[in-house]
Amino acid sequence: MRTLGALALVIASAACTSPAAAPPASRAAPSSAPSPSASAEATAGATAAAPTGDLAALLRPLVASWRPDRQSLVVAHRSGTELTTLDAIALDPAGPATPLVTFGPSAGWQLRPDGSLLAVALRTASDSSRIAMLDLRSGTTRWVTDDEPGVRHATPVWSPDGSLIFYSASRGGTSDLGIVRSSIDGSGTGRIHGPDGNGRELMGFTPDGAALVWSAIRTGGSTAVLDLSTGRDRMFDDTTASTPLSFRALRPRALVLVGGCCAGRPGGSLFLWDDLDNSRRLLLGLPGSPQVAAGSADWSPDGRQVATALFDRSTPADTPARLVLFDPADPAGRTAVAGTEGAQAVVWPRSGIVYSRTGSDRATELVQLSRDLAQTQTKVIARETDPIVARLILVAP
Repeated sequence: MRTLGALALVIASAACTSPAAAPPASRAAPSSAPSPSASAEATAGATAAAPTGDLAALLRPLVASWRPDRQSLVVAHRSGTELTTLDAIALDPAGPATPLVTFGPSAGWQLRPDGSLLAVALRTASDSSRIAMLDLRSGTTRWVTDDEPGVRHATPVWSPDGSLIFYSASRGGTSDLGIVRSSIDGSGTGRIHGPDGNGRELMGFTPDGAALVWSAIRTGGSTAVLDLSTGRDRMFDDTTASTPLSFRALRPRALVLVGGCCAGRPGGSLFLWDDLDNSRRLLLGLPGSPQVAAGSADWSPDGRQVATALFDRSTPADTPARLVLFDPADPAGRTAVAGTEGAQAVVWPRSGIVYSRTGSDRATELVQLSRDLAQTQTKVIARETDPIVARLILVAP
């Protein structure tokens, strides 16, 4: 249902937490954690590799073969700014973390919804990048797009059925070249939307698969969808930076965060947006509820409730957020979840809410609540010790 879902919500949360709670974080389950030796060797090799057309130097599988046997959480963490590693944690019940892949400098990536294929835009020169693919079932890698010197192929996303890849293209990082569609093997490539001067960061698809969710780079990141049948855009607000956090199937379906990044107090204003008729309603934050601010948020699996990391602005600026639950029809009737202080990124799989928090040793802990939220039992299912946890993604076979 949540085609975009966990993708964007953690981008916002990881980038916009308070200074005191910024995630330093990255890998290893609290018990029966995988041996770090293979991952450490790949990490060291990938860190030393400069941007190049050598795919093996840029994209390194850490397992010979992997496929999820149940809904799983994929954690993206970074060492510095150049290296990203993905770990998988099976859910319900939670299993040990499995390191999947390490890749070098990129201009975006996305896993296919079933977790079988990774599409990643790898930087091949200071002004160029191209799309590569990793088949996690076989551990094989290959280029999807051709090398075009001076052109960046960026932010690849999968079609809902996993048969096509869509990506944005630009020249020199400033000249928009539009949106391109490609089959998995690189054939049938064609531009589906021409340049418009915005520059587009693709983020995923709406739940019905009829529109691409994207962000306008020119305006600092405004939320929009591109209707594939008409070629027309629908903008949340083209004058204001915002982040699409999560979509549900039921209208109005989008949670959009406005503000809350990079300067000032953490958190922003959470809106409910109907991307089909462009109506919107403030749920939490300025100007309606100035004493609170939202961070990461996600829909429940049935789309009836929202979980968000909520900051209390009546307290000192470094007071951590905690989880609250509410019906979007009555955000004032929200319920705080006990024992969730310090919540940062939030996703809501079928097995119960998972959120990240900074532990006492500055590592990031991934905590899961019991499926029966009335019990409010929590369990640390993984710990991440690299500097930054960048995303939490849900995949399912």
